[in-house]
Amino acid sequence: MYSFKKSKSFLPLVIIPLLLLLNNCSDSSEYGAQSDYEKYGAGATSTTADTTSPTITSVSPVDNTSSVAVNSTVALTFSEKMSTSTISTNTSDTTCSGSLQLSSDNFTTCVKMSAAPTASNDNQTFTATPADNLSTSTSYKLQATTSVKDPAGNALATAYTTNGFTTASSSSSSSSGSGTIQGSVISYSGSSALSGVGVSYALSGTTVDNTTTDSSGDFTKSSLATGTYTLSYSNSGYVDETQSATLSTDNQTLTVAKLKMLSTSCASTGTVSGTITDAVSSDNVSGVAISIRRGLSTTSGTVYNTATTDVNGAYSISNVARGWYTLQTSISGYSASTSHVVSCGNVSSQDSSISSTLASGAMRIVLSWPTGSTAIDLDSHLSIPDNSSNSYHIYYNNIKYVYSASDNVTLDRDERYAPGTETVSITAVRSGNYSYSVHDYKYRTVTSPDNISKSGATVKVYYNSTTTTYNAPNSAGSLWTVFTFTSSGGLVEVGTMSDQSSASSIY
Repeated sequence: MYSFKKSKSFLPLVIIPLLLLLNNCSDSSEYGAQSDYEKYGAGATSTTADTTSPTITSVSPVDNTSSVAVNSTVALTFSEKMSTSTISTNTSDTTCSGSLQLSSDNFTTCVKMSAAPTASNDNQTFTATPADNLSTSTSYKLQATTSVKDPAGNALATAYTTNGFTTASSSSSSSSGSGTIQGSVISYSGSSALSGVGVSYALSGTTVDNTTTDSSGDFTKSSLATGTYTLSYSNSGYVDETQSATLSTDNQTLTVAKLKMLSTSCASTGTVSGTITDAVSSDNVSGVAISIRRGLSTTSGTVYNTATTDVNGAYSISNVARGWYTLQTSISGYSASTSHVVSCGNVSSQDSSISSTLASGAMRIVLSWPTGSTAIDLDSHLSIPDNSSNSYHIYYNNIKYVYSASDNVTLDRDERYAPGTETVSITAVRSGNYSYSVHDYKYRTVTSPDNISKSGATVKVYYNSTTTTYNAPNSAGSLWTVFTFTSSGGLVEVGTMSDQSSASSIY
């Protein structure tokens, strides 16, 4: 029988490999390699700790500017992401409290703000809205105190004070007119309504008014003068966007294209690609010159990039910074056309249709809805005058009406899936009443569906060398009544939504 006796020499033999094992595992956790939190958190110190103080890179209104609208917002943009909890304003009185201050008397008193500053641009830009209009012909300065900090706790090295700006006189402080510009904002991913989005209206480079989206993502501003406005959108966690909108006549109500705001989680650059087709034949069109500009409905100013469609009508533009762009086409024999494209990573199938040049007196109606649309199967419906002082219904069951061999109305193109196009051509406009509607066939039996309103669908009307664009309204329904037309009165937007389960009963 053998007995085992503990030896003094046994302990070192056990400890040595144990120490080696512990050393090899020192940079690992149960999930693999040791995390930054494990290495630098909870009592450990990082060798790459952020110790750099933030700086301010831009201000709005710009320093030393004059004739600034009395209802303008103020904004500061920092060199890095900031801690939102450290940026505040006075919202209850005119004391110079809070870390973001606006004053006309060198900070003896400060302007009362309507709410806490709104963060945008990945928490680098902060916008504050005065509770009341600023005084006319008055100089103001904006100040950020050393209470402002980045997420690492670094404060501004010194308080930052702008040179200031001067507000306009009462005669030029705002846009005064009878027009209205309205729209809505939803998320690009999920298409949920975005409330609290800041929307500013600028005319000729001067901000004339501001508003925010409501709980439904809607916004509206009235009493606007005619002219071309730049709408600027900002919301924390989303990419800032701009949109062009033109009020051409008094008393006009303009519904701008619905904005699907991109999350700042989108890739910083991506590739935009798609195919250009003939609106009537659906054939691919080669040799189309393409240009893109930053923003929605932006048809002038700096061109971001260009491309030309290949033999298959395809285009591709790489290294496009995230955001929305306006794509504009140009080719002999076709009317110039625009559409919206987006860069959020690589987004393909951003197709567009172009209309061949029409003879005088002819009309073409092109309905389109983009890739990723909430719409499945949108149908064109057109009521036209017939030869007996009655009306005739053009749609997928009645695709053509012939007045004579060279005088007819035809549903040229009928598609179901996104990106989709439907085209109706009128060879010669006749006297009588025309009415055009878009029907959500897929959800026709659903009560008040919102697929059209969120679809991004547009209707373009080509007539006598002009192009008129209509955007889907932000209201529920399966039938969008778009416009009416007479040769004497021209196009009149209707822009209403209703429910209609029967396609044949639309007219």
